[in-house]
Amino acid sequence: MKISKVLLTLAAVLSIHISHAQFSPVANPASVQQVLAGNAAKTQTISSDFTQIKNMKMLNDKVSSKGKFYFKQQDKVRIEYTQPFQYLLVMSGGMITVKENGKVSKINTRNSLTMQSVNRVMMDCMRGTVFSNKDFSVKALASTSQYLLKLSPVNASMKSLFKQIDVYINKADNNVSKLVMTENNGDYTEMVFSNKKLNTALSDALFSVR
Repeated sequence: MKISKVLLTLAAVLSIHISHAQFSPVANPASVQQVLAGNAAKTQTISSDFTQIKNMKMLNDKVSSKGKFYFKQQDKVRIEYTQPFQYLLVMSGGMITVKENGKVSKINTRNSLTMQSVNRVMMDCMRGTVFSNKDFSVKALASTSQYLLKLSPVNASMKSLFKQIDVYINKADNNVSKLVMTENNGDYTEMVFSNKKLNTALSDALFSVR
């Protein structure tokens, strides 16, 4: 498994369509940070379905896929694509493991600054700690029902991957409802979470690949 393909997959995961809701800047971003940190402390696991649409500007085309998403504190993520293809990506303990066409590949993020950054931003989105990520500047906005965190990359490795990442968070439960990235070439991917369940028992075996 080439690192470039893993990066493209994670870029797809970290992407959101522009919302039509009316957002305005938050007067006190620290208050949002406190809310998210408090909620993250109470959220041990997340499991949900997801629908992903990759929008390719030059081809004027969209590619849709579906799957299952799992998160477990502190650093475990499982992204399992089930339709129209099968593809598994697991992040745990500083390792990224991929299973495709029956073959398993492992990447140690400690050996790549870029992969470290991608791994961290994914975890920060789930743990509500994006404000402390030094790879991005964060602007907080809010509508009546959602927070919108706009992440702009500030270092070269992230700038080469992302133009911007938008994180949409429902105020009702203070959890991520959509994750987003816009690529430098104008492509973007929309990932919407549904049927979300919080704090259900998830075995550690779910975050290993064989």
